[in-house]
Amino acid sequence: MHLLATSTQRNLGMAIAVVAIVGFAVYLIYNVLWAGRAEKGSELDLAPNRKPYLSDEQLETSKLDLALVSGLVTLVIIGVALPLYWLGEPGRQQGYLEYSREQFTGRGAGLYEESCSSCHGGGGLGGTTDHTIADDNGNFVAAIKWEAPALTTTLYRFSEEEVRHILDYGRPPTPMQAWGLPGGGPLTSQQVDELIQYIQSIQLSPEQVQGEVMDGLVAQVRSDVRAANPELAARLDAAAAAVATAGPDEAAAEAAAREVAALEQELREASEQYIRSLAPADRGELLFDNGVYGCARCHTPRDSWQFTGPEVTPGAGPVVLERGSGAEAETIAQLGGLIPADISGGGGFGPNLTNGATLRQFDSAEGHASFIAIGSQEGVGYGNFGQGDGGGQMPAFGICVGDRDSGERSPIYGFCITEDGGTRPGMLTDAQIADIVAYERSEEFNLPAAVPGRGS
Repeated sequence: MHLLATSTQRNLGMAIAVVAIVGFAVYLIYNVLWAGRAEKGSELDLAPNRKPYLSDEQLETSKLDLALVSGLVTLVIIGVALPLYWLGEPGRQQGYLEYSREQFTGRGAGLYEESCSSCHGGGGLGGTTDHTIADDNGNFVAAIKWEAPALTTTLYRFSEEEVRHILDYGRPPTPMQAWGLPGGGPLTSQQVDELIQYIQSIQLSPEQVQGEVMDGLVAQVRSDVRAANPELAARLDAAAAAVATAGPDEAAAEAAAREVAALEQELREASEQYIRSLAPADRGELLFDNGVYGCARCHTPRDSWQFTGPEVTPGAGPVVLERGSGAEAETIAQLGGLIPADISGGGGFGPNLTNGATLRQFDSAEGHASFIAIGSQEGVGYGNFGQGDGGGQMPAFGICVGDRDSGERSPIYGFCITEDGGTRPGMLTDAQIADIVAYERSEEFNLPAAVPGRGS
């Protein structure tokens, strides 16, 4: 769109220039060749102390004509150049913004690789970092691997000011430390701005976001769909085995790989159909547990932990938890319950949502869904007794909020408003948020956390 506008302005400026040049040429031809005539001036005696100067005929014809023509040429140049300069201003402004974005993005990429990639992975695709859990008194409880989220949807969920707040002050009790000067970190405000610009440059498109949301749902139901389609599962296993045993036979390996891809697509279609067939609350449970695109990451204990350590031997030094390990329950018992059980929605970084908490907070499903869509805003109340405190405590899942709170900041930071004037959607659709609300307001979800079988 900007290229089209710039091209139109350039064409209009060229047209004005051509008209001005042709008009000036006509003027010269008419006045110099046709309308000009020699004129005689008065004759004066030259004073003794003066040198002879040009005659009146020369002063009032060629000299005067040259001065007038020079002045006219200057006026024409000014008259044409100023509109042309004005017409090119939008293009220059856009070019400056693009240049500034490139400069900020390049510097931000360097800062990211130096300071952030060790946790969040190359390109902001996510990673893990060592972390320790402490009790309320600061005593060591366990060593874990914290799963740092991908940053490729950050500006869908958080406004620029919220991202800046997190970078400045960190996000306790997670491993996210303060990086900005206001929180005691090493980065200046401009470096934080450069990091935000780099984060903007790696954001996924809305289509990619919805694709990744569905990928997470499909991964959760894969085993159930395979069990419901044993013939398809057997064919897929056989094709995968054929790939593994093809050896140096490239033709056989390629044919087996094509078969695997076709069967995987068939399994995905069956999985999507299975997801669509579920009751809203059941789909909502899948969406709730869907990693960075869901709610469990903050609202379910230990959902952000990726346990990769060895199995635990109680009493054998530092505790390193491993997901799925039979020793985990024993370790939790040994720690005296300091590490809570995995109760879906039982509280983690975010508050406990179970035992009727959401029903007390929101009288209606509509108000509940609206809060999930918009997220918390500083100074804005929500529900019956909620008060947003800023800093990105509750992300927005239903609308893109990257530009919210940006005020009069330079459009170099704009994200949610697209180049064609449209607005990016949120990470989740209205229907998906309605499914999450159905799950969070269901009887099963609102059982007390201590009820046997209440775990996720």
